[in-house]
Amino acid sequence: MLKKKLKIVGALRETEGFGPQQIRSTILKGVKALSLNSDFTGRPKTHIYASDHEVVKIRRDLRLTARQAIPWLDKVMEKERRLGVHHPSKTWFYIYQEKGGEGLLDEEVLIGNITPRLRPLHKRLEPVPADEQARSENGRILADMFEMYLQTARTFGIKLDEGLSNFALDSEGQLYYVDDELYSWDKFISFSMMLGVMVRRLDWLDRDFARVLAQGLGEQLDRVFGDLNYRASVAYQLRSAFMPAGKKRDIANLMCAVLTSQATGEVWAESTEDARLGPARAMSEASAPSEPAAEVAGIAVSGGLPDPEAPLAVLADVHANLPALEVVLDWLEREGIRQGVVLGDLVGYGPDAVAVVDRFRDSGFQIIKGNHDHSVALGIFERGLSKNARQVAEWTHTALSDEQREWLKQLPPVLDTEQWMAVHGAPLDPEFFYGYVYEMTYRDNLDKLVQLQRRLCFHGHSHMPGLYGRDAAGQDRHRVGEQVALDEFEYCLVCPGSVGQSRNGVPMAQFAIYEPAEDRISFKALAYDFEPVVQRMKAEGFPADLYRRLAKGV
Repeated sequence: MLKKKLKIVGALRETEGFGPQQIRSTILKGVKALSLNSDFTGRPKTHIYASDHEVVKIRRDLRLTARQAIPWLDKVMEKERRLGVHHPSKTWFYIYQEKGGEGLLDEEVLIGNITPRLRPLHKRLEPVPADEQARSENGRILADMFEMYLQTARTFGIKLDEGLSNFALDSEGQLYYVDDELYSWDKFISFSMMLGVMVRRLDWLDRDFARVLAQGLGEQLDRVFGDLNYRASVAYQLRSAFMPAGKKRDIANLMCAVLTSQATGEVWAESTEDARLGPARAMSEASAPSEPAAEVAGIAVSGGLPDPEAPLAVLADVHANLPALEVVLDWLEREGIRQGVVLGDLVGYGPDAVAVVDRFRDSGFQIIKGNHDHSVALGIFERGLSKNARQVAEWTHTALSDEQREWLKQLPPVLDTEQWMAVHGAPLDPEFFYGYVYEMTYRDNLDKLVQLQRRLCFHGHSHMPGLYGRDAAGQDRHRVGEQVALDEFEYCLVCPGSVGQSRNGVPMAQFAIYEPAEDRISFKALAYDFEPVVQRMKAEGFPADLYRRLAKGV
């Protein structure tokens, strides 16, 4: 009869590992059933054995020989040691059949590990807290979990499995990650979905707790990533998570409102106590009605529009081209159009960044940031910019004042009203201004609008004026032309073209007018004198490709 043997490969911290006897005695306790409400959840092909003090996992999904297992386990342990999120005494091993001869290394083995038995968060956080101290402790635990998750994502580009069952506490309250799996970072999509699950599942989680939790999360996001956009990214994804109407939706909306009000510098607290608890407006009573910002999921146009039925100018991608912008603004003035939304990329490519920023600061328009604005504001030029664009972005960063860069930095990355939403890049992009809406992606982005239940989305970035729409029968169409009626569409993606650097072969300043009362979009193109812009670009040594395209519109 063949005998099973056990080979310990090592512990994450060698001085704290487990021995063969502890592994064997734990396995003899028998396999634990996996279920959603038990201490142990996971894949059916992972067998879990547990004593009062240890947990053993046997990975039956891995088909490795001993020869393959040793380097595989060495690599796994090296990664887990670098991450530092698992319990240091976690010990990896493999089990093999003892046979005669020299073929051991080529025999298939079972891979496993043993850890201390810890208390999973989904069980720790389920009971209603007995008092304020217990509520505060729950807040600390969640803050520790967020910190571990965010730091791992920022430092290693790795996503931990967000389920509360994958995080656990030891007897001293120290938090550890207890899952074996690691994933590629997905820019807060799964993290935000986890927040939604938490709101739905924890019945004791009320508005006061949610407000403080969201405020702390916002501060963690700022500190770990140094980027105000990530607050809005989390709020935007949380908004699209399934949430029952009523109390749960109200709490989720409140968290979105707190995150985004912090990101845009708004302070809605009405008392010193509310200010201490978080920037939200009159949110101290759990029974209080939703605030206006929460009603639009917390990613609201600050202050709203004076007249939501009046025509709205839609501008995008000015790219520091002052003559093109002046032509558009003069036309709007003559037509009596006072309301506008600007879809980002005020700067980049062109030479007039200082003047363009000043014009928009005084415009009264609602403005979001684009990828060029973001890069210039932060002084980070490596991502999302071509070689030519990087050169101009670096020049622009120096040309702008500290105050102007800070203004760009504080621009929100997304706007959302009851009538429309606006992003620079694509609604499907959790970072808002790197994704494109074009022939290969518009269907997926229309799907996102369906999920968000937003009929109309304005976007820039592509510089190509036109509309992608989906009708009531689910048919998708592309529309271009001077006017496009919206009444045939259930969902619409509208790009107004580029004010300062057109790319559809028409070298003019392009923008759009949204007329809510008529339910239509009018696309406009105005001639302007681009030659002075070209001369300034040449004088500053800008790449020739950038100024040549102004005359061609490509």
